[in-house]
Amino acid sequence: MPKLTIRDVAQAAGVSTATISRVLNGSGYVSAEVREHVQSTIRALGYRPNAIARSLKQEKSRSIGLIVPDMTNPYFMTVARAVQRRIEREGAGYHLLIMDSAEDREKEREALHFLLEKRVEAIVLAGTGGNRELVQAASDGGTHVVLADRTIDGLSLDVVAEDNVDVSREAIVYLAGRGHRRIAVINGRQTISTARERYAGVCAGFAQAGLQAEPELIIEGDYTRQGGIAAIRALMTRPGRPTAVYCANNEMTFGVYLGLQELGFPLDELDIVSFGDLEFSSLFHQRLTVIRQNPERLGEEVGELVMRRRGEGSGEAAAGREKRVLYPKLECR
Repeated sequence: MPKLTIRDVAQAAGVSTATISRVLNGSGYVSAEVREHVQSTIRALGYRPNAIARSLKQEKSRSIGLIVPDMTNPYFMTVARAVQRRIEREGAGYHLLIMDSAEDREKEREALHFLLEKRVEAIVLAGTGGNRELVQAASDGGTHVVLADRTIDGLSLDVVAEDNVDVSREAIVYLAGRGHRRIAVINGRQTISTARERYAGVCAGFAQAGLQAEPELIIEGDYTRQGGIAAIRALMTRPGRPTAVYCANNEMTFGVYLGLQELGFPLDELDIVSFGDLEFSSLFHQRLTVIRQNPERLGEEVGELVMRRRGEGSGEAAAGREKRVLYPKLECR
């Protein structure tokens, strides 16, 4: 059976090849009624355009790269799904290439090089805090870059992130209001913007509550479950254990509970505030307070920015950089 061509689709739909091209490429005006008719015809015929030939002809890959620090973290996978859904709604045949840096700047560098070699039209980066020069070079070279969740010092790029400071301050004040004076903090690496911002909020909370942060109760974790386990082991096996813990991300909170179980403590031994919810938290009634994030909305905002920037030159994009800020909420349970 001969391979279908764009002319075959145009003939079956009763429209011009130019109209078919506009629908496939998501460019130019086509009425909603005609677009739906053409897409229905394409589906009925089972027509699949040659993506490689199209990208070479148009000098576009119709692909978006997304680099996340941890694919196993439900937060980042929810972001990825939301970005993908937003891209798919354009109906322009765009695809999302997801890569995991594992919080390693060298792996992140390799991922950036790979995506640039694949000629992606845009890169969405939840970064490690490194590779500033490479990210800048990619942007200067015409690859649109959106920073998601995390910023990079010294770069002027589109950003969709959360306000990490104020809600972290509120969390410490909340724990102090419950009578806690020995409040432990399990933070992330200070090379990561979210960790720095959350710790700044923690310090502001201690000051507002009239408390002194105790250095032996401040631990720099790594945003992983194993990091949470290691942190709670250290905290619970030293004199003067804490009565409450602020944990700077959901994966470390998961590790904290695993560590408490391993050490033989009941899961309600501590009041815990987690920056980010746990998938299983609704199944038990421990002393867990959650800073509720909205990764789906963050991904939606990122995807909208990426698709709106299509076709802009680097100079046009630079003239209108955006920073969109979302506001997590403290949910006391």
